[in-house]
Amino acid sequence: MIGSQPANRRAILHRALVTAGVAVLVAASLTSPASAAPNAKPVTPGAGPVGAVPGGFADWSELIAVQSKLNAAAEKVAAAKNAGFAGIVAAPENREVRVYWKNPGASVRSLVTDLNRNVPVKLYPARFSEAELASAARGLAAVPNVVNVTPAVDGSGIQLTVEGNSAQVSAAPAVRDSAVPVTIVAGGKPVATFSRQADTPNYYGGGRFWSPGGGCSTGFAIHVGGSQQMLTAGHCGENGQTVTTGANVPMGTIHSKIACQDIEIINTGSWGRVFTGPNNSSTSVAIGGTAGSFVGNWVVTSGSTSGEHNNVQITAVNLYLSVGGIPCGSVGPLVQARQTAGLCAVAPGDSGGPVIAYRADGKADALGTITAGSNPVPAANCPGTLFSPGYNYVYYIPINVSLGSYGASIVTS
Repeated sequence: MIGSQPANRRAILHRALVTAGVAVLVAASLTSPASAAPNAKPVTPGAGPVGAVPGGFADWSELIAVQSKLNAAAEKVAAAKNAGFAGIVAAPENREVRVYWKNPGASVRSLVTDLNRNVPVKLYPARFSEAELASAARGLAAVPNVVNVTPAVDGSGIQLTVEGNSAQVSAAPAVRDSAVPVTIVAGGKPVATFSRQADTPNYYGGGRFWSPGGGCSTGFAIHVGGSQQMLTAGHCGENGQTVTTGANVPMGTIHSKIACQDIEIINTGSWGRVFTGPNNSSTSVAIGGTAGSFVGNWVVTSGSTSGEHNNVQITAVNLYLSVGGIPCGSVGPLVQARQTAGLCAVAPGDSGGPVIAYRADGKADALGTITAGSNPVPAANCPGTLFSPGYNYVYYIPINVSLGSYGASIVTS
């Protein structure tokens, strides 16, 4: 998680995270009608993605159009998952969807053939299924000094990130006797981080709020229990606690915390928009719906500490993290992504903030809420952040997992 800033607002609270590696299926996309409540604030549209456009595309609009087309096909493949499914890569720079499957049957091949009429989709053999890798990951996550367990999207094996003695990890029975190939790389633990600064009702995602435990960011407006409320990260506070805005104005109370998914709800008026731009901006983008997260997709993070970050690409899905101080063995499922230019994707206080994907119609899809960061970057690589360090990798809970857990729907505008 990207943990909260302490209540005294002077020191940054860091909680060490250790990856546990189990996989789940993503719930179906849930969308509600646009908000009926009037928005009390003037709406200033954001500029959309900025910075160098990857993949040889002429502009971000072209990339978004291609990614949207690929994702539509990827969603259909994901809906057809069975025991042999391994993974999907929907990187727009590939100009195709790559599907990995162990022993695909006639129905899978027929689906791929049908999809190829409109979108290039290639089917590749996988040595192991997603379920097989998830089963192996559970045991590997418990090995001492293993801080990250990443199943390969192509079904080829598992990568362990190790902090400390890699030889000791290699000799561990769970690693030595693993039924799937294991590669080991050196790295550090993802760490908790928690803190747009004085939002007013109805609240947008990506704004600052404070609880007795520290400062975090609002996530997405959701429709739950007959009203519009705000989704955020579960480590940002406890049930029954009152939270305030960055301007110390009472905002609402926390309820329905699910620790092992790192989600909770703030009972407060919310709106189907999220802040864009730097951490002191008032610009925003309308949320048009939800979308799945696929390896290779380009996403955008938005937090109240470090603002909006582009050129963030998904590198792994279906990860679990074990978080010290949270009374459960692991938190997840999580998506892992990194800022490809070596800059920060998140910083302390961005926890709970939104991860989005811009759309061709000028709106954005909700993808998930920020939980954690890893791989700290130099201060120069996270310009404008209110708190340091910034982190190159971000981990977030998929939005459809959160909506499914609460029986909720996303608020659009």
